[in-house]
Amino acid sequence: MTKKNFIKSMLSDCHSGEVSSKRVIGFIGFFALLIIMFINALYSKSITPSKELIDAIEYIVIAALFSTSVEKFAKPNTTNKDNEPEV
Repeated sequence: MTKKNFIKSMLSDCHSGEVSSKRVIGFIGFFALLIIMFINALYSKSITPSKELIDAIEYIVIAALFSTSVEKFAKPNTTNKDNEPEV
């Protein structure tokens, strides 16, 4: 499996196989936090972003990745209109 296929499968939805925007947002936010933490470890506190900004990115990442993990265990909505009784 190539790196491109691995990344695509990691970011895709388990039910439909399409790339999930929540997973993309979660991983971009995760990498942004990782870069911010790495830069702050190397430089002085004079370039540290505000705590509110870091907290906001952290909450967005948590919400995005939590919602994708909940969707993994939820049943897919596969109702077929042909099988539904008419009222």
